[in-house]
Amino acid sequence: ILLDAGHPIIKDAILSRMGPSKADFRSKEIVLLVSDFDDATYCVKSQGDTFTVFAKIHSYQTLLKYGVEDYLKGIYSAEHFALDFNSSSQQDVVYDFSLTLDLAPDFGEQAESIADQVSCIKRNVLAGPFMWYFKTMKSGTSPEEALKIPFRSNEAMYVKKGKDDSAVVIFSVAFPEKTDWVVAEVFLREFGDVRRDPAVQLAPVVSFSKNVPMELEGVAVEEGEGVCYISFALFKRHLDDKAEASVSAICQFRNYLHYHIKCSKAFMHMRMRKRVDDLLTVLNRAKLPAEAAVEKKAWGGRSFTK
Repeated sequence: ILLDAGHPIIKDAILSRMGPSKADFRSKEIVLLVSDFDDATYCVKSQGDTFTVFAKIHSYQTLLKYGVEDYLKGIYSAEHFALDFNSSSQQDVVYDFSLTLDLAPDFGEQAESIADQVSCIKRNVLAGPFMWYFKTMKSGTSPEEALKIPFRSNEAMYVKKGKDDSAVVIFSVAFPEKTDWVVAEVFLREFGDVRRDPAVQLAPVVSFSKNVPMELEGVAVEEGEGVCYISFALFKRHLDDKAEASVSAICQFRNYLHYHIKCSKAFMHMRMRKRVDDLLTVLNRAKLPAEAAVEKKAWGGRSFTK
C-alpha cells in the first residue's frame, strides 16, 4: 500500500469549491487548521474565489538555500497560482509561506490534477533540495559532503553523490520502541530479497544498519540506541526521466515504513487475541458436565431428589 503524497483534506476542500458551478458555495468562508506527517501544519482559508494554504514546514528556513523557492515557482507557475514567500501569522501561528489558488475558472478535466498539486505542497518543499542536488551532480558542482535535509525534529535525510552518476539517499529513522525495530528489520529485509525477482531488478538497492554509513563520515548525524540508517542507491535511470517519481517515493518512505509497522503490529495483536479466544473455547469444552439430579426413595416408599 502506497500512501498519497498529497493531503486528502486539502484536496477535498479544493474540489468542493472549484469551478463556476460552486460559486454560491464559495461565498461561505472556511478556516481549517490541518496537520500533516513530518511535523507540517497548514492553515487553509477560503472565501469567494480565492483558496489560500498557509504552510509551516519543519526546517523550512534551512532548506531555502537549496533552491526550494525556485522549485516551487516552477511547480506553481500557472496563472491561477500565486506564491507568497513572506511569513505570516494566522491563528496565533507563524507560517513560512502561502499558496493561493483561483477557484473561479472552469478547469474541466484538470481540476483533480490542480487540486493534487496544491495538496502536495509538503512533498514539493522536500523535493526542492533533491532536485537541486541532482542538478549539481549533472553540472559537476555537487558539494563533497552529504546534503542534509532535516524533515523531522530528530530525523533527517541525506543525499550524497556516489560512483559514476549514482546518488545515495540515507534516512536516519528513530525507533523509540524496540518492538518497532524488530518488525522494521523483517520488513526491510524484504526490500533486499525482492530484487531477486527479475521484474524489479531495476529498483534501487536498499541496505540498513544501526551503524553510521561510510557516506556520512564527518557529518553530524542523529545517533542513539533506537536510530537506524536506511540507504537507497539511485542510479542514472532513476535520476533522469524518473527523477520526480523517485523523489516522491523517497519523501514518502518514512511514513510508508511506519504505516506498515503499525499494520503488522495490529495484525499480530488480532492473531493473538483470536488464539486466546480459541484456547478459551477449548478449555470451556473440557469442563465436566454438571451431575444430573438423582431420584432416590426412602424406606417408606417416598421419593426425593438429591
